[in-house]
Amino acid sequence: MASVTRAVFGDLPSGAGTVEKFQLQSDLLKVDIISWGCTITALEVKDRQGRASDVVLGFAELEGEVAPVQGTAFDLRKPVELGKHLQEFRINGFDHNFCLKGSKEKHFCARVCHAGSGRVLEVYTTQPGVQFYTGSFLDGTLQGKRGAVYPKHSGFCLETQNWPDAVNQPHFPPVLLRPGEEYDHTTWFKFSVA
Repeated sequence: MASVTRAVFGDLPSGAGTVEKFQLQSDLLKVDIISWGCTITALEVKDRQGRASDVVLGFAELEGEVAPVQGTAFDLRKPVELGKHLQEFRINGFDHNFCLKGSKEKHFCARVCHAGSGRVLEVYTTQPGVQFYTGSFLDGTLQGKRGAVYPKHSGFCLETQNWPDAVNQPHFPPVLLRPGEEYDHTTWFKFSVA
C-alpha cells in the first residue's frame, strides 16, 4: 500500500512563500521531499532483516573534461569495493560527473550494493550524466539526524544531471531551456535486497 502526505515544512525569508513537505511511503521505502528545489530530506529503505534506516544524501558540483575511463581510477563499469578502490588508486575520493550514453529515454545509470545490510540501489534516468560524490569533504564536524556524525567517505551521492559547463561546450549534450520549452527529466531509484 502506498500513501502520500503533505504538510508545511517552513516559510522562506522575507515572506517569499511557504515550503511544503511531501512524504511518499510504501511497504518498501519512505521518502520526504520538500518543495524548495524538490529536495529529498530523508529516505528510508529496508535491509535484509526488514529494518528501515535513513540513507544519507548530498550534492556537489565539479567541472571537467570528457575522457575515457578504461584503466583509470574512474573505471567503475564493473563492481568494486569502494574503500579498497580509493586506496588502490591513491585518490581522495570522487566528486565527478560520469558521462552516460546519450538518450532521452529511461536508461540504466548505476547500481550500488551494501554488503552489510544487503540493500541494493539501482538508478535509472533520462539525464546524460551522473555526479558521483564520495563524501571527501566530510570531516566529522557535521552532525546529522539523531546526532549521527559523518567522517570522511561515510556516505556517497549519485546525482543525475546534465554535464557541467554544458552551456559553454557545443559538443556536450544541450542544456539551454528556451522560452516555451518544457524541462522534462526523470530519475528512478529502485531499491531491493540481495
